[in-house]
Amino acid sequence: MAFFFWKNFKDYLKAAGSDDLSAPGPKELKEPRPPATATVGLAREIEFYKGLYFKLQNLEEHPDVIPVARQVFLVLLSQALEDYAKAPETNILSVQHFDSEALSRFLRNDQDGVTNQYHQYISRRRSGGPRELLLNRQAAEDWLREIAPLKLVDGAWLGHLNKVTMPFSLRHIVKQTWQVFTDEVGNGNPDQHHVKIFEDLLRVIEPDLPSATKKAILHPRYRLGSLKYWRAAVAQLLVSLFPHEFLPEILGFNMHFEALQLETLQAAKELQEVGFDSYYFLLHVSIDNSHSGHAAMATASVEEYIQHIAESEGDEAADAVWKRVRAGYIFSEWQFRKGNQATNILARLDDDSHGRLEFRQSKVLAIFASKIQAAHRLHCGSRVKIGERLLTDWLDPEAFSTEEWRQKFIKSLSASKPWIYPGDSQRSKLVQALQWGGKMYGSFTASELETIVLWIDSMDSKHSPSYYSFIGQSPMGLTLDYSDHDALAASSRAIEPATLASLDRTAQLDIAHLLPIWFTQCCLLESFLYAPQRSGDKIGCAVVGFLRAQSGFETDDTPYSAENGGIIEFGLEMIRQASLPVPENLEDVLSVWPSDFATTMLKLASSPIRNFDVLLGMSLAFLELQEMISESSNPGLLCPKSSERLAILVRKQYQCLQICLGEIPAGDARRRDIDRGFSMAKTEIHKCFGLA
Repeated sequence: MAFFFWKNFKDYLKAAGSDDLSAPGPKELKEPRPPATATVGLAREIEFYKGLYFKLQNLEEHPDVIPVARQVFLVLLSQALEDYAKAPETNILSVQHFDSEALSRFLRNDQDGVTNQYHQYISRRRSGGPRELLLNRQAAEDWLREIAPLKLVDGAWLGHLNKVTMPFSLRHIVKQTWQVFTDEVGNGNPDQHHVKIFEDLLRVIEPDLPSATKKAILHPRYRLGSLKYWRAAVAQLLVSLFPHEFLPEILGFNMHFEALQLETLQAAKELQEVGFDSYYFLLHVSIDNSHSGHAAMATASVEEYIQHIAESEGDEAADAVWKRVRAGYIFSEWQFRKGNQATNILARLDDDSHGRLEFRQSKVLAIFASKIQAAHRLHCGSRVKIGERLLTDWLDPEAFSTEEWRQKFIKSLSASKPWIYPGDSQRSKLVQALQWGGKMYGSFTASELETIVLWIDSMDSKHSPSYYSFIGQSPMGLTLDYSDHDALAASSRAIEPATLASLDRTAQLDIAHLLPIWFTQCCLLESFLYAPQRSGDKIGCAVVGFLRAQSGFETDDTPYSAENGGIIEFGLEMIRQASLPVPENLEDVLSVWPSDFATTMLKLASSPIRNFDVLLGMSLAFLELQEMISESSNPGLLCPKSSERLAILVRKQYQCLQICLGEIPAGDARRRDIDRGFSMAKTEIHKCFGLA
């Protein structure tokens, strides 16, 4: 995706505010003249965020927004850190080294500040003071319209988190954090869906309000938002978009966002006084509490994550991720403190050298890719190593055809001195080898050499977003995100499978066929929910319930527990029972046990809205597989307790999928796609038992 970044980004800057936002209807709706106080730059910035707001909720139709979104996130995050670095003693930057007690003390002091302000507010009100947030009903209407963009994506900051592609060792942390998201979307109960509750409140003053996922919501006729809230809403949609790369920042963002806010307390009181239902805000006062609510869960996730990193990677790595957790916390807090102050985002993006670095890097990769066949085996006698591999191994055509391999190659090459000195092309041995007198002179054209020179020179860390200097890493020092299913599907290729000798007692079951599709089944509907509004109808709520059951939550109100294993955990148990090496992630599973059908599932799941009916049919078929495993008497699969739990989860998943089916009438054309998905999956499942 990075290859197209610069072109796409330039198009975004040109097109900012140019989308046709007309709502459907017989009359064309004219946009009112902006207030005299609004500058052209401010208006362009708002329109830029509005465009992102729509596209980030419709990624299937706008995949080109993803590299742009990543750069917007980095620039905004850098701006937040720059602002907060001016007075670090007043914010979470003062907690320089992670310590549970120090963090608890900081959060407790922050909450005490909010509750003290609220106590003073109540005292003023009891003494006859006026309302301070919403002076009258009209002010309340205006305020509800202003905050609407943010509230209509409530929960989105965790919308992309629950991915089967995340490391298995982080499952318990991801699961605990993801429970906050499922609470936000009602845990499958439409009456408890936070976005739906706010929509009902907003429709009192705007009965024809369109869905937040539709472009019509952006039209000025609805008078929604301000710079502050369009930017904050986009920040929510951005922060979880790259969970593999920015998990620490997501956890930090979550820890701040779930903390109690004075405005929430005031709104819960004053909305009632001017005749509005204040339940949405009362709900957040109670559910976000720091004892057992979302604030407590968010803090626990951070503490467990830091502890996990310390135990698995060491104290230095734990210190590094603590910096990143604090960056995420600041990013959330900054959205509200910045208010309606413009950040000159378009100019900063246009001048962003890191964007040019990514663009040039993609061009360098394209150059190497174009020469792979010609260079194949020509370097077999060379002992030159790039990172941990020989150059000839890096240039293997089959390996280089995958996005993951290319990204690992460019990352290793960028850090390989003396071949590359970041920011100094003439000192770099690669450039010297390609110039006149070098061993490789003539193998690259003058234009290609110029591209490599520009790429190396643009690596100067002074031109990277300040986020990277804050966390003490260069852009090349971070793992790029491969959360999209297409990338994973493309990168899975066969390696020598592990021995299956220990599975003789399960001769009727082809475990090598079972395991890849068992794990991959979890991808089928996981991406359906990233836009919270889409989970508010019967089908959306049923999918929430289905995914909760798949993750191990037996009932709609089951609290998080490390013992509540789901489909992934059952798969890992089967591997341990067979005394096989335990994989670290889905990529490992598909490397040891390659599966064309698993790859097909990943590709289909990357477009969950377009392919929903096929994915629904597949999910129904996999319930039959789960049921067969739960009823198996084979001791080489699951222990009796796990088999019993799996049976419970199968029934819960079945109930949820039946609700989905009930919303699609018999005879509807969509039923054919459901049947097709069911047949495809069932045929593959039968192969596990030698029935196909």
